[in-house]
Amino acid sequence: MVHARRRSERLERTPISMTTMSGQQFTERGITSLDKIQNFAPNISFGNVASNSGVANAAAVFIRGIGQTDFSFGVDPGVGMYVDGVYVGSAVGSVLSMVDIADVSVLRGPQGTLFGRNTIGGAVSVSSLTPNETLSAKADVKYGTANRINVRAFVNTPVAKNLYANFSVGSFMQDGYVNAPYQKNARSLGNQDSRVFKGALRWNPIEKLDIVLRGDWSRDRSNGAPFVTTGVMSPATMITINNANAGGTLNNCSGSGCYNSRYFSKNTNYGTSPDFSNLTSWSTSGTIDYHLTDYIDLKSITAYRKSLGKFAQDRDASPIGINAVYDNYAEKQFSEEFQINGRVLHNRLHYAAGVYYFSQSGQDLNPTNFYLLSLQSGGYFHDTNYAAYAQATYDVTSKLHITAGVRYTEDNKSFTPNQYYTSGRAPYVTIPPGTRIVPYQTYHNNNARWTPMVNVAYQVTHELMAYATFSQGFKGGGFTQRLTNIAAAPPSFRPETVNSFEGGLKFYGLNHRLRISAAGFYTFYNDVQLLVADDTNIGPYYTNAGKARIPGFELESQYAIGDGWTAIGSIGMTDAHYTKLNGGVQGLTLSSPFVLVSKWTANLGLAKKIDLGKAGTLTPRVDATYRSRYNANLNAIPYAQLMQPKYITVNMSARWVSESGRYNFMVGLDNATNEKFMAWGSYSGSFGNIQKSFDRGRQWYIQGGVSF
Repeated sequence: MVHARRRSERLERTPISMTTMSGQQFTERGITSLDKIQNFAPNISFGNVASNSGVANAAAVFIRGIGQTDFSFGVDPGVGMYVDGVYVGSAVGSVLSMVDIADVSVLRGPQGTLFGRNTIGGAVSVSSLTPNETLSAKADVKYGTANRINVRAFVNTPVAKNLYANFSVGSFMQDGYVNAPYQKNARSLGNQDSRVFKGALRWNPIEKLDIVLRGDWSRDRSNGAPFVTTGVMSPATMITINNANAGGTLNNCSGSGCYNSRYFSKNTNYGTSPDFSNLTSWSTSGTIDYHLTDYIDLKSITAYRKSLGKFAQDRDASPIGINAVYDNYAEKQFSEEFQINGRVLHNRLHYAAGVYYFSQSGQDLNPTNFYLLSLQSGGYFHDTNYAAYAQATYDVTSKLHITAGVRYTEDNKSFTPNQYYTSGRAPYVTIPPGTRIVPYQTYHNNNARWTPMVNVAYQVTHELMAYATFSQGFKGGGFTQRLTNIAAAPPSFRPETVNSFEGGLKFYGLNHRLRISAAGFYTFYNDVQLLVADDTNIGPYYTNAGKARIPGFELESQYAIGDGWTAIGSIGMTDAHYTKLNGGVQGLTLSSPFVLVSKWTANLGLAKKIDLGKAGTLTPRVDATYRSRYNANLNAIPYAQLMQPKYITVNMSARWVSESGRYNFMVGLDNATNEKFMAWGSYSGSFGNIQKSFDRGRQWYIQGGVSF
């Protein structure tokens, strides 16, 4: 049962392309991080990308080729992240550690007529466990590769009559895997050091009224993102990093100032400037559900979230001091959403409507050091978003259902850049310290859009449904946050939009043993917002690159084979390509690949539940994931050096559960094929260096748990 359309429906009767996994399914696979959803849902990429800073927890989510790699306040995510109905406005801290998850749903395509915030590419919706009247508890401990120690505990308890609470805590620790000999205490990069605390209180004073208060606190203290330098592509800019090497070439120069292959590595970062990532965030929300009548439900969702962080990165990964960045980050958001859901005309018309307000503000100040100069980039921001939406489904007959929806959005962004030069090395740089890069004033980028949706669904037989959907999506404009060259104003860009066409089939039969979902789509993507760089500027810039077309399909299946055997699998194709590029765009051609988007994704899982009688059950499991090649480069060029070849990862595990269900034990091997694929990559056009971050590779673990 799913609630994708604000009412309880069977998955196979919901005319939406979506993947849903329960918290129990994640537990059975030994998964403790939200980004692993990409291994089970087609046409989604869920990366943890350091982007243009050293942050170690920043989600880069793409669905059907549409997403965003940067957490910059100047640009919105292409995929909306929702936790218990609340939109999470920043990618920072969005790679959630799982401690009390009820389920996770991936909804593909624009979702604006049912969600508070406009979401152009799709949505990832996370639901936490809701307090109830049953006293229960569970806990588990995992130990594995590189001193991995994960501890989780959860308690649900009645407090008083009609008052219930739950609490959860998680600690996630693991050593790093990229050597950093010149860092303080020679700390390895890529470690995990995070804590999570969550709590919820549910009050049901009368039968018609339900109030849930939630709160959480998390802290992440990482040594830094696990990146290395693997090459230099522009030797002309680097052959004379100090005067002693004047006239030399990239690979035959000598001396401490020569930036060459001595610093290239796949497992060692030679940087001497700080690499670290510290983030603390907390949030609270209140959800009020009022069952006004048997036909009308009212809901209010009020939420507040705050994050504070400091991140640093030595971007050349060498002792020379070519480029080091720092982020002083602070963000807070407030949102309010009122919803009404109901049914009329003898239950033939179901409707949902709402109004939404979102306010986000904060700062991201970026002290940046280059070899010849230093500056402060970044600034202060304030975004507001107003929306109203409505959607209704009319049952023309018992088999034919027509849905229509519309959304109105106002998206207003304000940016106050606090950007100036702090020092320069004479005689190469003569700009006086304190010189403003852009005037210190507030700039605005305001936009508004109507976006409709129409869906037709037909129940062909009791087991088979067919549907077709047209929907529009919209993502507001914004600003380039990080600047280095003097300009009259920070570069801005327009909104991007999509027109999406989708058709699908859903089947549930063979005595409820087989479920199949299939969908085909064609997306017209206009005014694509893209992060690009060129050889004449230091740093990446956002622009409306042009137009694109994205055809593709998804096929998912779950099959209860029998005798304890179950199989799940999916395959997805996203054929994203540009059809028009604007004249000012550099470094792109019509054949340029999209970032972090594989044309083909697939997964296959097989499990066997073995009944051991009074000794309980044993479930061996194998899950394989395939991704075709993708461009890991965030800044457009050079593709050949930053293309990740196709790869397959295989996870294997065996889980034992006692007869009573109270005790469980698990052993597992993740990435058994030891694939060291690129999680992300970056190219600096000004300095010519290529950064890459690789997966840790093969990991083993053991886990034990208890519940009652």
